[in-house]
Amino acid sequence: MVPFSSCPVCGGELVERQVEKLLRGGNNAAVFEVQAEVCLRCGGRLYSLETMRRFEQIREKLEHGYVEGFQPLGRSFKVV
Repeated sequence: MVPFSSCPVCGGELVERQVEKLLRGGNNAAVFEVQAEVCLRCGGRLYSLETMRRFEQIREKLEHGYVEGFQPLGRSFKVV
């Protein structure tokens, strides 16, 4: 998936895992499940180019409030 045989940050072993990624755009946020290479030593995540492009598409939709087809998970608030 990713062109590294070990973690580029710490040199640790990479394993493929299903992870959750929180994406933000404007006042909206979305949780996205995706495959990533995860370092067993430092916890760093490496995503494929295709996955990174998908992140950008989702962020763009969130920024413009285009959340049709997204499943609501509740509400969040900012403490002032």
